[in-house]
Amino acid sequence: MTKSAPVVWDRHAIRAEVHRRETTLTAIALAAGLDQSACRSALVRRHLAGEKALADFLGIAPEKIWPERYAKPSPWAKRILEGRSAASQNGGAPVDMGAAA
Repeated sequence: MTKSAPVVWDRHAIRAEVHRRETTLTAIALAAGLDQSACRSALVRRHLAGEKALADFLGIAPEKIWPERYAKPSPWAKRILEGRSAASQNGGAPVDMGAAA
């Protein structure tokens, strides 16, 4: 008995599995309430909603299908992301909602 190789989820394998399950990328996108091209776009570039719809349909986490898209951010990207959250008006201390002076 031999172990099978792990599945590499490239765009061709994803499309083949969708058709093997007798549906289309357009049908998956429309069922998820997305534009009809969302899942097709997710096969070739970053499209978070399309990626999630495909991953939910396949029953696999998006990080497993597209590990290069979900890699840990570099230190440079972390600084940018932290700067964005620090600039948010929603993340600060609670505002005093007392009576006006």
